[in-house]
Amino acid sequence: MHELRAGEDVALGADAVWAVIGDFSGIRKWAGAVEAESTEVTPKGKVRTLTMPGGRTISELMTDEGPHHYTYTLDRPDMDAYFSTVSVVPGDANSSRIEYVISFQPKDPTAVETLTEQLTKFGRGNIKAMKRALGLA
Repeated sequence: MHELRAGEDVALGADAVWAVIGDFSGIRKWAGAVEAESTEVTPKGKVRTLTMPGGRTISELMTDEGPHHYTYTLDRPDMDAYFSTVSVVPGDANSSRIEYVISFQPKDPTAVETLTEQLTKFGRGNIKAMKRALGLA
């Protein structure tokens, strides 16, 4: 499994950051490209369905959650496995670190370099959007 990390230190406490970016069912608080969202509890777990521009939908299954993190997976035709983790690492009362981790295994091993570039850009873009929603960008 390949792993990519994006992260930034921010001048806000972890609870304040998590209140904006930590709601699995409230991704629109920071993800501006999401046009609509809904969440339902299924036998597999909590599933978030996102409607993107052009009507494309993405379904994401939460696989883990804790006080300042959640992990989700989604089916991608080009991947054998894909997981993303959104987390906030507490610092002191006025600081924390936002982290976005993507773990993936492509079906085509020769696609690792291209996917690494795409997913790195995606992860950094998400961190930027989170900071913007926090009034820090």
